[in-house]
Amino acid sequence: MNKDIIEEFYLLALIDIANGKDIAELEKAIDIYEVAEEYEACAGILKAVHESGYMTIREIINTINENDK
Repeated sequence: MNKDIIEEFYLLALIDIANGKDIAELEKAIDIYEVAEEYEACAGILKAVHESGYMTIREIINTINENDK
């Protein structure tokens, strides 16, 4: 698996979450990527969904900003 792709989708999903996207929509995206066999995308989005469950919005934004440097 390409860790750069996983990290990219992780950060994109965190941005979506910070902007108020519904987790159910991200789970639908995981299903779509799974059918397309884009497993790195699935892994990144899934990581963001799981981690966002115990992070505040401020922590999510800080994570995005730290990785954006």
